Amino acid sequence: MAATAAAILSLVLLLPPTTLASDLHGFRATLTRIHQLSAGEYSAAVRRDSHRLAFLSHAAAAGSKATTNSSVSFQTPLDNSAGAYNMNLSIGTPPVTFSVLVDTGSSLIWTQCEPCTECVARPAPPFQPASSSTFSKLPCASSFCQFLTSPYRTCNATGCVYYYPYGMGFTAGYLATETLHVGGATFPDVAFGCSTENGVGNSSSGIVGLGRSPLSLVSQLGVGRFSYCLRSDIAAGDSPILFGSLAKVTGGNVQSTPLLENPAMPSSSHYYVNLTGITVGSRDLPITSSTFGFTRTGLGGGTIVDSGTTLTYLVKEGYEMVKRAFLSEMANLTTVNGTRFGFDLCFEASGGEVAVPTLVLRFAGGAEYAVRRRSYFGVVAVDSQGRSAVECLLVLPASGKLSISIIGNIMQMDLHVLYDLDGGMFFFAPADCANV
Repeated sequence: MAATAAAILSLVLLLPPTTLASDLHGFRATLTRIHQLSAGEYSAAVRRDSHRLAFLSHAAAAGSKATTNSSVSFQTPLDNSAGAYNMNLSIGTPPVTFSVLVDTGSSLIWTQCEPCTECVARPAPPFQPASSSTFSKLPCASSFCQFLTSPYRTCNATGCVYYYPYGMGFTAGYLATETLHVGGATFPDVAFGCSTENGVGNSSSGIVGLGRSPLSLVSQLGVGRFSYCLRSDIAAGDSPILFGSLAKVTGGNVQSTPLLENPAMPSSSHYYVNLTGITVGSRDLPITSSTFGFTRTGLGGGTIVDSGTTLTYLVKEGYEMVKRAFLSEMANLTTVNGTRFGFDLCFEASGGEVAVPTLVLRFAGGAEYAVRRRSYFGVVAVDSQGRSAVECLLVLPASGKLSISIIGNIMQMDLHVLYDLDGGMFFFAPADCANV
């Protein structure tokens, strides 16, 4: 899976002189997006998302059968092009730095390790456990091993072995503990995966999960909360991410809604919220509690906020309402077949930005999100003079067995969002990310 000139977000953690984790109340890092989302790169984002959604669908059956003692975690495809986030994470003693994908929908932290029987090209060579004085394999009896979902966990002479399929590939290896260096702090005995087999090539050295399960980085570090603010204009500078006590959303326009537990998947890593209503222009859509609510099939319905998915996906019933409303509000414009771009609803732009109706999302507890235009409409093709030729709705239907709706990272731009694990709340507010 080749890295393309797409919307790559690089999450670069600041690494000043280390402090002990016990002395740490909060720490700050920076998000750097290398490429601006533009025509052509939106299509690359759709392709990347399709692999992620395919794996979610593939894993639905296994996830719905997982026990409440299992940590249900579906790993993102290892393609950091077109909207993924990278983080610099240092592992071991002495520390070795790796560039890894960051995903709020995953739990397992892993990187490639030697001896590697099937490895692919990465930004850095595989980790050398024998060169670290703090490396230790985890036995099958360890609690961390039990947190791995049953179909993807086995035990043998190596120890606690995992196998994760994802999209068009897989990763396999064993669990261990190591010292992690992140955001200026040192955290000993963090459980992570040492992958010795990987079935797909890309330009990332692994994954770090920020999900809700016990294996995730935020759970193991015990920070309780984290927040980030993604700039839509990368030319303006970097974007911040904050952990622990530094993660605060302030101001007069802060919205909040509860984080929910999916009854069908009570140990899911995902951050669920209750999407209760949508307004397109002047039209309040006939959303009911069943439209985006939890179900007994597939992944159990619901809506997740996800940094690992680029675009936004709605279950078919909800998407069709949104599509009809946009078509009605934009009836004076010429539609374009967007199949070749990977989109469903597109319009002829004729060299200029098309006029689009407003989009407002409503959540349980009265929270409202007036989405900025660039987060739900984008230029996917330009003419020979470089002017807008086709614009598409950056919302797509969730297809196949995938019964969940996903608010992706494009729709989170120019927002300061906070995941409060301790309080069970999700906060957000429009923000100038330079001042966060």
